[in-house]
Amino acid sequence: MKKLLLATAVAALSVSAANAAPTVYGKAFLTLDLNTGDTDTKITNYAADGSVTGTSNSSVDADDRSQLNSNSSRIGLKGSEALTANTDILYQLEYGIDVDADGDQFYSRDTYLGLENAEYGTVVAGRLTAIDDYVNYANVTQGGVLGGDNVLASFDAPRINNSFAYFTPENNGLQFMAMYAMDENNSTDTLDRDGFGLGAKYETGPMNVGASYIQARDVKAARDVKAARVSGNYAISPAVTLGALYQNTDYDTDDNENAITISGEMATATPWTAYAQGDFVNNYAGFEDSEAYRAVVGGKYAFNAATTGHIYGAYAGAEDETLTTYVDGTSDREEVDFDGFGIGAGIEYKF
Repeated sequence: MKKLLLATAVAALSVSAANAAPTVYGKAFLTLDLNTGDTDTKITNYAADGSVTGTSNSSVDADDRSQLNSNSSRIGLKGSEALTANTDILYQLEYGIDVDADGDQFYSRDTYLGLENAEYGTVVAGRLTAIDDYVNYANVTQGGVLGGDNVLASFDAPRINNSFAYFTPENNGLQFMAMYAMDENNSTDTLDRDGFGLGAKYETGPMNVGASYIQARDVKAARDVKAARVSGNYAISPAVTLGALYQNTDYDTDDNENAITISGEMATATPWTAYAQGDFVNNYAGFEDSEAYRAVVGGKYAFNAATTGHIYGAYAGAEDETLTTYVDGTSDREEVDFDGFGIGAGIEYKF
C-alpha cells in the first residue's frame, strides 16, 4: 500500500513538473538583400489667383548597396500549468534579436500571462499584437522583401503595451476575439490613448475567412484611426491556395484609406513552393491622391521541417501629392514619386 501511495505521489509530482517546464523556441532568419530605387519630387508654386509662379524638380537615388538583414529573428519561453481540472495558467516571454548586429537586442515581442478555460475561453494580458493580425490570410511575403514582409495597409497589427485580449473556445472552426489597450498616461503607452478591437474568424482548412475592427491611434501619423478588415483564403486545389484582404482605414479625414492585397501560393512536386502577392493602397494614411503599390514573386525551399530557404523579388512604387495653402492665398503643390525594385535570398531556421 505504501509503495502504491509513493508511486502515485511521484507520478503526480512528475506531471506537475512537466506542466510547469517551459518550452524554449525561436528562429534565426537571415537574408541578403539588394533594394534600389529613386524618388522624384516636383514642387509647383501658385499665386493667389491660381497661376503658376514657379516649379522645381529634384531626384534622389536610393543606396543600392547589398545588406545582410535579420528578419523577425527571436527566442522565447512559453508554457502552461493546470490550476484546476478545466483551467490552466499560460505564459509567454518572447524577445527579438538581430542575428547580424549587436545593437538593440532582446527587445520585447509578445509577452503575456493568462488563463485558459476549456468552457469559457482564454484571456491574456501584457504586450500583445493587435488582433487584426489573426485576420490576415493574404500575406505570403517573407524576409527582407521591398516594402516589408506584410501587407501595405498603413495600420497593420502593431504590438500594444498594457493590453488585454480574449479568445472564445473554437467551435467547429469559429472563434471570436476582443482586445483592449489601456491608456496609463505614461511612457509605456503605445497608442497615447486607450483602444479596442473586435474580431471573428472561421477556419475550415480549405477555406478560412475573418473580419476585424480596431479603434486606436496611429502614433506615427498622430491621428486617431478606425480600421475595418476582411480577409480570407481558399485552396482551389491541393496545390494552389488563393488569398485576399481588404481594409478600410478612417483617419478622420475626408478620404479614407483603402488597401487591397491579393496573393497565391502553389506547392510543387519538389520541396519548392512558389508564391506571388500584389498590394495596392489608395489614399495612403488618409491623404488624398497618395498611393502605394507593390508586386512580389518568390519561392520557399523546404530543406527539412526546421530549415527553409527563401528567394524573392519585388517591384514597388508610391505617389504622394500634398497641397499647402498659405495665409496670403498662395500655395505649393508637392508631388513625390517613388519607383524601386529589390531582390533577396536567405535561410530560416526554427527551433
